[in-house]
Amino acid sequence: MRTALSRLLGLAALAGAAVCAPHAHAGPWAREDGAVFLTLSQQGDAAGESWTGLWAEYGLTPRITLGIDAGVSGRGDGKFILWGQKAWVRGEHRFAASAGVGASFIGEEVMPLAQLGGGWGRGLSTRFGSGWVAAEARAIVTARNVTFTQQLNSQTLATYVYMLPETSAKAELTLGLRPRDRLMLISQVQLEQGRDTGLDMRLANSVVYSLRDPAKLEVGLITPISGEAEPAVKLGLWLEF
Repeated sequence: MRTALSRLLGLAALAGAAVCAPHAHAGPWAREDGAVFLTLSQQGDAAGESWTGLWAEYGLTPRITLGIDAGVSGRGDGKFILWGQKAWVRGEHRFAASAGVGASFIGEEVMPLAQLGGGWGRGLSTRFGSGWVAAEARAIVTARNVTFTQQLNSQTLATYVYMLPETSAKAELTLGLRPRDRLMLISQVQLEQGRDTGLDMRLANSVVYSLRDPAKLEVGLITPISGEAEPAVKLGLWLEF
């Protein structure tokens, strides 16, 4: 169980390094009605750990965005989450509430999960160009399979299987800047709190460059501030339709 938990934490560290911006991860900004956004990413660290990710969004209505958050590690572990988000506008401020269901996969073990989240953001105007700031938080409950064996008597061995809920929380603070029409600079502080692991903190910096429509190229570096994660590099392709 401890080995599976360690793999789950490593999986979360890599999967959690996605950037958040109004033109990338939905954040508190709703995707336009009928619009589609996809990002395919590959990242890896010096320890040989890797993560291949898929993020997808679809604007169902002007205020509701549906999406997929999925990926697989180099070890074959992964996750698949279906989520929905509703956004509100209050002057210059953007607010959103989200919910999602899915599962994490560690080896042959499938662990159902559910998450609830909220976010805030707003646009910025600076001497270096337009920008944005956003803050998001999510609470996640994952159900782990636990097996317990008990010797009832000399001839009877009983095996009990049940699901144990494990809680975790994640938060991101993002600052973005668009100094040129085809260039975005994104910096994000990522926090993750697990029941058994304490607080992990990472800094993710990315440069996003617009190629020919509808594609953008992302190059990023994820640096651990606290916790056991290794520095990682990220390469991503964004597609908007």
